[in-house]
Order: sequence, then structure tokens, then C-alpha cells
Amino acid sequence: MNQSSGLSTLKIVAIVAVIVLIVVAFGSILTYNSIVSKEQDVKKSWGNIEAAYQMRVDKIPAVLSAVNATMTFERSLLENITNLRTQWLNEVGKDVAANVNTTEQLDSKINALLLAINENYPDLKSVQVVDEFIAIVDETENVILAQRVFYNDAVASYNSAVKGFPGNIFADMFDFEEAPYYERGQ
Repeated sequence: MNQSSGLSTLKIVAIVAVIVLIVVAFGSILTYNSIVSKEQDVKKSWGNIEAAYQMRVDKIPAVLSAVNATMTFERSLLENITNLRTQWLNEVGKDVAANVNTTEQLDSKINALLLAINENYPDLKSVQVVDEFIAIVDETENVILAQRVFYNDAVASYNSAVKGFPGNIFADMFDFEEAPYYERGQ
């Protein structure tokens, strides 16, 4: 009878050992998967930062081109009118034929300006376009800032998992390295 009680104790110890091994195995799997998941969150967050920068790289030159085109149009138009006005002022009282010619050119440019303004440019657009450009740059910078915050949150979560116990054991075993934070100036 003593032997059967020993077998029962041995069976109980074996069952407890198997249960402990199963718990340790599941805990290890969960810890490893958690670290992998957090590492993927860091990579995804970094990808979002890259996408936000790409958006800025794509948007800004196009908007800047529109700003430059608008400003060039306005500058050219106003310079032509200013030059004709100066020419007309310099010719007043000197040569009637030259005055008539300059006056006709000035009238033509002013009429073209008024027509262009009324049809295509209800008001000169450069100030509005520059304001829109600034708004787009600000919006893009805000998106980038938000993505940096999300990235740093993901890095904090991942680094805590890699440095804490038992994650640090898996970090050493599977080469999980701390991720760098996105700091100002990067």
C-alpha cells in the first residue's frame, strides 16, 4: 500500500510539473508574441512618419509652383502697367504722337488687366495663395508631429516590453533591440 501511495504522489508531482511547463510555455509564447506585436507597431508608426514626410515632399513643391506662377503673373502685369505709366508721364507735353501711342498701349494693358481680373482673377491671388501655402505647410507639419507622437508611444511600449522581465530574456535570445525615440532635430 505504501508503494501505491508513492505512485500517487509521483503522479501528482508529474501532473503539477506538466501543468507548470504548460503555463511557462504559454507564458513564453504570449510574451514573445507581445514583443513581436509591439515591434511591428514601432515599424508601422515609423512608416506613418515616412508617409507624412512623403506627403509634404509631394505637396509643397506643387503648391509652391502655384504660388510662384500666381506671383509671377501679377508681378509681370503690374510691371508692364507701371512701365507704361512712367513712359506716358515722361512723354507728356513732348510729342503728341508718342503720347497717343503710349496712351493706347497703356489703355490696352489696363483693359487686359481688368479683363483678366474680372474673368480669371476677381482679386489678385498671390496673398491668398501664399496664405493657402502656409496653411498646407502647417497642416503637413501637424500631421508629422502627430505621427512622431504615435511613433514615440509605440517605442515606449516596445522598449518597456524588451527591457522588462521576462521580455528581456526573449530580447537577448531573439535579438530584439531597443528602438530609438524620435527626438526633435531628427
